[in-house]
Amino acid sequence: MKKRVLIAGGGTGGHVYPALAIIEALKEKAEIECLYVGGKNGIETKIVPPLGIPMATIWIAGFSRSWTLKNLLFPVKLLSSLFKSRQIIRQFAPDVAVGTGGYVSGPPLYVAAKMKVPVLIQEQDAYPGVTTRLLAKYARKVCLSFEAAKKHFPELLEKLTVTGNPIRGNLDKGNRRKALENWDLKGGRKTIFIFGGSQGARSINIAMSAILPEILEKYDAQVLWQTGRGQFEAVMAANTLKSDRVKIVPYVEKMNDAYACADVIVCRAGASSLAELALVAKPTVLVPYPYAAGDHQVHNSRMMADAGAALMVQEGERWEIKLQSALEKILDDKKLQKSMPAAWQEIARPNAAAEIAKEILALANEK
Repeated sequence: MKKRVLIAGGGTGGHVYPALAIIEALKEKAEIECLYVGGKNGIETKIVPPLGIPMATIWIAGFSRSWTLKNLLFPVKLLSSLFKSRQIIRQFAPDVAVGTGGYVSGPPLYVAAKMKVPVLIQEQDAYPGVTTRLLAKYARKVCLSFEAAKKHFPELLEKLTVTGNPIRGNLDKGNRRKALENWDLKGGRKTIFIFGGSQGARSINIAMSAILPEILEKYDAQVLWQTGRGQFEAVMAANTLKSDRVKIVPYVEKMNDAYACADVIVCRAGASSLAELALVAKPTVLVPYPYAAGDHQVHNSRMMADAGAALMVQEGERWEIKLQSALEKILDDKKLQKSMPAAWQEIARPNAAAEIAKEILALANEK
């Protein structure tokens, strides 16, 4: 018989894409019927339905840490989402409920646990998010991406397993030669790949605009630069560097090709990005997003830096000078260019999605 799996997560791609990777792995292992639960206005509503995955939505929204009038609606949205989650679970009757993080996963997982549905939580970050910290005691299993996250659940060790963070398949299967040709880049040059997630990172874009002229003057390097769709025009307007060694694009559809042609990467430190970097194993400068909940990107970055896989540069006054110094350190040091990929390979867990799918099916079979 088909197993019914309810999976909830959203708010950012970092919560949605792991869920999709898990669904893909589940379908490879068993006959399943899946229902995705997301927020009414979340990015998941644009990503999930086109894939043909059935979806239900709830009204929940995050609680702002700074005072805003929207916070007054939070109790109403929470109660509405709990009620709607109960309806969804009664109608779908899942064998297991899975959460990949974000505020949207809270109500359905809590209600599922109270309705005796086995719950599995997948946590991406080294410092667990607030939803995971609140719901872990109700879960039957908590799958962690990093060993370091265990210390935050000392009383729940029997529930914990370190699986890594599930990511999209084939990211390490890009074609370097074709990718370089596609973006009109040269095969004999070091390629710096810059990206700040699908939305881009404004501060990284501004910093790179400032430091690239000097870097390209000192090194025979070239740049593939994903600005984010919302920032492409601003970057193009502000960019005075007119060079055939710089390819600026709003969005990269084929990340496997971008990773294949990259020799050095500059990016944020979200958990999904780190899992991808571990798979493709390239020298990296991590710039943690300074406003991430619980400062989790700083925790993630520091862990990678301590492992020797990346250099960490935090935003602050004149931080672009430190960013330039970090890039130049990698470009100058051939030993570092070899040791960083080796360190990433030690961290990589390419079978994370399959391991999590196995845990999910075990819970479904128990029920």
